[in-house]
Amino acid sequence: MEIQNPDYKYYKQLAGTWKSADGKCVVTLTETVGINMEYGGAVLIGNYGVLPTGPLMASDSRGFMGMNMMDMAAQRDPSEDIQLKLGDWSLKNGDQILYNIDHAWHDIDDRLHIDLSDAASGGKSNFILYREVVSSSAEETAGSKEGVVQCECGTFFSSKFCPNCGKQRKEETGTFTCSCGYTGPISNFCPECGKRRSDNQTGTDSTPQSEVPELSDDNNTTDPGAGWTCSQCGAELQTGETCSECGAEIKTEMLFSISEYATTNPPRYTCIRVWKFSDTRLILQQDKNFRFIPATVIEPAMEIIKEYEIDKWEEYKDRYSGMMGGSLSVSYWDGEKIVGTSTDHMPGASGAYYDLRALFTTAREG
Repeated sequence: MEIQNPDYKYYKQLAGTWKSADGKCVVTLTETVGINMEYGGAVLIGNYGVLPTGPLMASDSRGFMGMNMMDMAAQRDPSEDIQLKLGDWSLKNGDQILYNIDHAWHDIDDRLHIDLSDAASGGKSNFILYREVVSSSAEETAGSKEGVVQCECGTFFSSKFCPNCGKQRKEETGTFTCSCGYTGPISNFCPECGKRRSDNQTGTDSTPQSEVPELSDDNNTTDPGAGWTCSQCGAELQTGETCSECGAEIKTEMLFSISEYATTNPPRYTCIRVWKFSDTRLILQQDKNFRFIPATVIEPAMEIIKEYEIDKWEEYKDRYSGMMGGSLSVSYWDGEKIVGTSTDHMPGASGAYYDLRALFTTAREG
């Protein structure tokens, strides 16, 4: 199933780890709009959106009056094809802001560009990052490589933060021996047979299994009462792409997705997604916060989709050139795939976005 429309193809294109030639600047982008960046002892963990800019409109045969003003305003380099819209533009060490991102974009030669400014001195730095190529056998042998660890979500990685769920790397020492005969660095699952570490009786690790986080009022933690149930082992409250207990894939069905990008200072990117859980309950995701809401919101949500003609998105996709100051997007499951539109293509997306946001927020708080 497609996860994001109309921009999912760009998230899939950008997904991966990007590094500068000297290895000092590292950026990881995920298909689920997550971004992790490390540079100079500072980090950024957040979400991103995309703004496809295409070729320069200055060469348009229609002349200046025929230019698309949105493209003209967005593109800053002849080779730029995708601009990143970040929810947070600051790299921090703890609570201290060390750097600010002035501009982030991808070029037609598959390079990522990051323009930074030093928060203290105002000095400018420009980085060109290259996609890190990972061989198909990397994951199979990751458990035996120095510096590679396995996250609680099951992902192997060597950076400071997990590229899949964003959790900070846990430095563990020692080795463990699996019943299959594998001996190597401690990880939650054996990289050879996939068996959970706690199921093995041998080994030197005594680290307890991770506990479900407590409910917090902020928007960066997970409600312990919401999450999927693993179809393989029955583990509840699963919010990652793989089960934290057995490593099996968590199958999800998205029903609605609404997002907002505003060119404020700093720019703002927010997204709300609604997933199917059962015939009576849905899961509402806002950033890393998951809550149950009643399935009764589906009918009024679809009425909003029809009221603002979002279901006729194909008829409007070439009629409108967008709006200045940001964009609002609305996507929904049409019975076969996720489809939708944004204010870059039809003004009605704005009304649908705000009505759906109010509907979902009321269901969450109720």
